[in-house]
Amino acid sequence: MFKSFIEKTDVIVFDLDGTLYEGDQHFGLMVNNLKQRLPEEHHQAFNELYEKSLAGEHALAIGKVYDIQEDVIWTWDPFTSELKEAHNWNNEVVTIEDAPKTLPVSGFDYKRWVPIGDGWWPPYSIARHFGLTNVDTEWAYHRTKEQMAELDGMLEPTPGLREFLTELGKTKKLVLMTNSEKVDVARLLKFLGLDEVFNDIIPSALKPKNTKPHFEDIVKRYNVKPEQVLSIGDNFMNEVAPALQLGMYGVWLTTSKDHPVEDEKYTKIPTLANMTL
Repeated sequence: MFKSFIEKTDVIVFDLDGTLYEGDQHFGLMVNNLKQRLPEEHHQAFNELYEKSLAGEHALAIGKVYDIQEDVIWTWDPFTSELKEAHNWNNEVVTIEDAPKTLPVSGFDYKRWVPIGDGWWPPYSIARHFGLTNVDTEWAYHRTKEQMAELDGMLEPTPGLREFLTELGKTKKLVLMTNSEKVDVARLLKFLGLDEVFNDIIPSALKPKNTKPHFEDIVKRYNVKPEQVLSIGDNFMNEVAPALQLGMYGVWLTTSKDHPVEDEKYTKIPTLANMTL
């Protein structure tokens, strides 16, 4: 299905982190950097929560929403925007008085509501649970990005990706849309050998809050219909659900066994490694 989606579309939008390179060692760096800002007495509990989250043994999971104000984790439907159920950090279902029944993506303000869209956000949420501020988490994030570029073996280029994108770019418009900041994007693309591949780069995209406006702008900019656009990324909330809602094609890069939607314009693949046209 992936190749048929490419054949049917003229503009392909890629995410960066977790999409255009392999491996997830950088999330471990993020954990360690966050713990540097925490009292040592919380380190073991932090590790235990993170390991449970990775193992699928905790309510904290990709696709959920963290409520900083109430310090709970919500199950959230990306298509109906419904807030379905809240869990505390002991994995118990709890009732939150006066909580809204729905939360549109425009409500993700990162002050109360935080979408847990990919591997960066579980450690962030745990850190906020233990009392760190956004200043602390921003420091940890930027330090992690620096380390990713500095440390050998921390970034694994996806085998064959440069060749695949170069060939793809002969007939398609390629757009990179990422939440990473411009300086980080430039550094990563240069390291990966992808710095001259894309027709357009949208940094600091504020996905998922601004995903749809960006997609709508891409449709206008390239004078195409929504069904002529394909979005590819590792974050279902950020890159795939909004694309499907607008009538675009969506490819979720994941090894997850979850099936969040049945749609003829949707599929999932584990990696972009060794792709050919």
